[in-house]
Amino acid sequence: MNQRIQVLMIEDDPDYVLLMTTHLAEVSGASLNFVLESADKLKSGLDLLAQKDFDVVLLDLMLPDSQGLETLAKVRPHARGIPIVVMTNLDGEETGFDAVANGAQDFLNKGKLDPRLIKRTIGYAVERSYWISQLENIIGNCPDGMVIIDTAGIVRYINSAGEDIFGKKAGEMLGQPFGFPVQHKKTSELHVTDADGTEKVLDMRVTEVEWRRYKALLASVRDITELKKIEQMRAAIKEQRRLDELKEKFLNTVSHELRTPLTIVKAAVANLRDGLAGTMSEAQEQMVALTTRNVDRLTRIINNLLDISRLESGQAQVNSLPVDILKLVTETVQGVRITDREQKVTLELDLPAELPFALADPDMVTQVLLNLLDNAMRFAKSHVILRAQAVEPGEVQVSVIDDGPGIPADKVGDLFNKFVQVNRPAGGSGYKGTGLGLAICQESLKMNKGRIWVESALDQQTQFHFVLPQDLSGAPDREVQHAGSVKEKNPGR
Repeated sequence: MNQRIQVLMIEDDPDYVLLMTTHLAEVSGASLNFVLESADKLKSGLDLLAQKDFDVVLLDLMLPDSQGLETLAKVRPHARGIPIVVMTNLDGEETGFDAVANGAQDFLNKGKLDPRLIKRTIGYAVERSYWISQLENIIGNCPDGMVIIDTAGIVRYINSAGEDIFGKKAGEMLGQPFGFPVQHKKTSELHVTDADGTEKVLDMRVTEVEWRRYKALLASVRDITELKKIEQMRAAIKEQRRLDELKEKFLNTVSHELRTPLTIVKAAVANLRDGLAGTMSEAQEQMVALTTRNVDRLTRIINNLLDISRLESGQAQVNSLPVDILKLVTETVQGVRITDREQKVTLELDLPAELPFALADPDMVTQVLLNLLDNAMRFAKSHVILRAQAVEPGEVQVSVIDDGPGIPADKVGDLFNKFVQVNRPAGGSGYKGTGLGLAICQESLKMNKGRIWVESALDQQTQFHFVLPQDLSGAPDREVQHAGSVKEKNPGR
């Protein structure tokens, strides 16, 4: 196979052009054929580079329109990927080495031109240029920024990734101070700001190299901005978990420690109320009643703290059983009516004639229902509706509806968070709870494979709904039959 090597010789001396033509013709053969084209000025040589494809450039540094290494600097941008062999005079060996240091592939001494030497030099230059172009392609397309800095701190090379990372073109950085401290075998963190004001965090690693025959430093730079954000998020999450664990441990410990003295206080107040310590005056009875109410409130607070701690820690055990929701709802409402006789709110039951059993822990479901009823009756203006129904697919739904002031739309999303209270009346007489009731409901239902949600808006009724999976075991005695649907009101409520 005949390989053609297209040679461009930029030389103003026609004798050297003729000599080179003769030598190249001598070494050309069946397998390798050198084709020479010449230009006597730099400008005409650059024009030919723009018009045709060449495999190698033979360049005389001393031309009518350019002299010295500046000639090489002018040709290089127009001969990207093309090896340049510099032509020097008899005493130009040092110039030749300088030319190689500045990007030429090799040099030939004009006074020692030899056909075999010319063939070998051009062949090596072409092959060397190929491998160097491959290496430059790898470095140029490396995802990490690669920056060469000389011993004076001046940037001598930067790849495209480096341009992107620093937000500057190579022309803006080459020949300019790097601007960051660099030390051999040192890893450092840089903070740079883009033109749009975005701050980046960079990881830079530095090692010693040789560049153009001189000692230099290679800085490998990587953008770790997103990695830093992830690390900060992980640290924040880890710290939040640690604080949550401490908080839960504290609440659990304090709640347990409060239970014993609270039980003693509750028993002592009950003895006073029952007259075991003697007859009390009307004022004393009022004080005992006040104490009883506050002891009961403190008991609820402690129980809520213990419940949420147990649920979130995974210590709560779910005893899933077939649950007669109609019976559970009816009995729970009866208990509420007996306990809260002084309430002026009407409690209405809206139950179907029959309802499939649910599969859940009956104690947990009772607690959820009590929490929702307590919440609804505190905010209701005149009545609360408790409704149950079967919904598809395979679920039982219970709804607690009150005609209270409603919940602002921007607060609905926070309702099931711990320690959140919405629409609590202001002042010392207002209800002061823990804000844990709805959080307990949510956690309990999750453990029973159910869910809870709310529908409300400001100045509209509030509807809390929760669903539980139906018991699909199919036992015939689990169908609850009634003579008719229950539409029951308590006139005294």
